[in-house]
Amino acid sequence: MSEYLTSGIARRAVSLATAGFIAFGGVVMLAPTVSADDYERTPDEVIEQIEARAWPVYSVDQPGPSPDIDAAVYFLNSLDYDLPDDFDPGDEYSEGVAEMVSQFEADAGTIEENGVLETETWVKLRNTLFPTEADAFQIGDEGPAVIAIKFLLNAKFGADLDVTDDVYDEDTAAAVEVAQEESGIGVDGAYGRMTFKCSITKPEVGVPEEKCVDEEALTDEGSVDDEELEPVEESDDEKAPAGHGYY
Repeated sequence: MSEYLTSGIARRAVSLATAGFIAFGGVVMLAPTVSADDYERTPDEVIEQIEARAWPVYSVDQPGPSPDIDAAVYFLNSLDYDLPDDFDPGDEYSEGVAEMVSQFEADAGTIEENGVLETETWVKLRNTLFPTEADAFQIGDEGPAVIAIKFLLNAKFGADLDVTDDVYDEDTAAAVEVAQEESGIGVDGAYGRMTFKCSITKPEVGVPEEKCVDEEALTDEGSVDDEELEPVEESDDEKAPAGHGYY
């Protein structure tokens, strides 16, 4: 994983090491940390609604075009996968993109290697980019992942960000805040797990949302089936709050 992708984890570690311990009467206490997407201020029903949305599917046979494809390519590029020679933003899903996705799937080792950008691939990509709910891109980060974020914010939320600039600046944070507020997510301007899921599964501006829920990913009780999707890999002290079925 490239340096800026681990910055969320590193920032959290540094904050815990430098400012997270407070002494009271000789007792060392751990100060609470702030999580990306501000889960604490996001209603459970909003989280459930976003997590129930169907991930889009793209392949050589279902080529788009779509900003989701552009974003996926740049997110994968941020994980050190080379940009395909036949890739241009706004183009359809190419053979080169399929090979890039297939390589990611092969390296993952836990999902089918078929070169199709589908549920299992999106889930693995999200878990790789954001291992815990505390991980996020925010002001000061830079690289291909920031370009991916800008493509999504422009297409899905009507932002007007410069996609040739790979720096997560104040304008980017402001656009993320707009997206979070519109989606009912706790506003903090940091692009984390939930904002990722929301921006990938939301239709482009002006396109009606025909289907929000993936019925095949739901159990009879209407919750996400955690046996079908890969759970978040978290350390014992970074478990998601009970009731949040993150994928």
